[in-house]
Amino acid sequence: MGWSWVQIIPDAGFLNSVATYAHGTIRNWPSSTRAEIAAIYAALSITPDDFVVFIYTDSQAAIDGLRLCASSTYTNSRLYYKTTNFELWASIECCVHEKRLSVFPVKVKGHDGNYWNEFADSLANSAHQSDDAFPLPEAIFTSSHSIRLVYDDLTCESNPRRLFKAYYQATYMRDLLSLNRFQFTFCLTDQDDYIVDWALTWFTLNFSPSHDASFQAHHASRHYTFKFKLFLDDLPLLEKLKITRPDLYIDLLTCRSCCLRNEDLMHLILCSKRRTAMHQILQSYQNLLFSKLREAGELADVDPKLMIRKLSSLSCWSISSSNWSSYALIRGCLPKLFIDLFVELSIPRHLAMKVVVAIHNNFVQKLRRRIWNPRTYDKSRWKDAMHITLKLKTTPRPSNLPASTYVPFSSLPPLTHLVNSRDSGIDWIKNSMIQGLPWYNHLSGFMGRLTVLLNNSFCKMGCRFL
Repeated sequence: MGWSWVQIIPDAGFLNSVATYAHGTIRNWPSSTRAEIAAIYAALSITPDDFVVFIYTDSQAAIDGLRLCASSTYTNSRLYYKTTNFELWASIECCVHEKRLSVFPVKVKGHDGNYWNEFADSLANSAHQSDDAFPLPEAIFTSSHSIRLVYDDLTCESNPRRLFKAYYQATYMRDLLSLNRFQFTFCLTDQDDYIVDWALTWFTLNFSPSHDASFQAHHASRHYTFKFKLFLDDLPLLEKLKITRPDLYIDLLTCRSCCLRNEDLMHLILCSKRRTAMHQILQSYQNLLFSKLREAGELADVDPKLMIRKLSSLSCWSISSSNWSSYALIRGCLPKLFIDLFVELSIPRHLAMKVVVAIHNNFVQKLRRRIWNPRTYDKSRWKDAMHITLKLKTTPRPSNLPASTYVPFSSLPPLTHLVNSRDSGIDWIKNSMIQGLPWYNHLSGFMGRLTVLLNNSFCKMGCRFL
């Protein structure tokens, strides 16, 4: 990440106005604000004592920070540790007071044709390739304190509470990722046509459809719970019930709709009694995406045929027990291509996400009504015939029963040819500190947030991580 500053001689004429300049790089916690702060620190560190300094910058965050430095806010309040880049700000504050500098920040409009501002930007952008640029050593701007918070040789310059929270979440994440139910995602990372967009997936899980005549408020709770249990592969299918309640569900029990095969999640979709309905639901999903792409093409005055052809060629539309991408789509792990096609048609990403998420929630709603509810009805008729009542199901399992050794059947192929996750072997906490990547750029980071959400908000669902 590059930074630069330019010293200007007032009233020296346009061509002779630049007295000197410097540029360099700074590592970790990348952001445009951090680059601005680094440039300010580098400039003030070589400024003589008792000088009056006017700093022209297009960063409002830098201006606000300089004003706080003038009032010694960073070192005299709890704001210090709550501020990002607090080590840099503390060093600037220390420099200003030790040198008795009078610093006056001046706001300039960014990307508005200001020659000196654009010159400074070009210097910062070329810092990584320039021979005369120098790195800003971490030891210099962290020397204002005798105590530093360090994680794996990296100095923490963000709110420590967030770092501790992230580390705590990581311990849950490791357990969650080790579960068999999520290992299918590693089979997708080598497929060019289906790369999971974890930001879209997270947004989809948290999205609540608007209430209308067909989807009233009391439906929302059932829909939300079903969506999460589908994503977690925690629906009460027979193959799971054989483990949790072996006293009620014997090992030989098969699907109560077709009575032919063992019932796991993939069989729920491929069951011969529901195959036609499933095909119609998936075709409706595809048609809605096509329709929205055509609308986006009309707005952008672009023929969307190429995008539609690319979308229809995705492997996820053909459901089979050997197709991991169709399994991912059903579980709710949505592909990047869904959003990328809309972005290519000049639709802003946040609007494209809302469109795709609304379509996927419509798919989940139809899946619950046309696939899950009929299956539940068939199963309830069998339970009535077997006298498995609600009272019996809620009664604790007899304590004298041995632990179940049943190995649940799976319609899915074995997890062969597993590839490493795109950030496996790298500590994602450290990765985010170095590269500034958000949670969603890491599968593990996504799982960490999911775990916390489940831990905090969905305990009532009784999810069993087996």
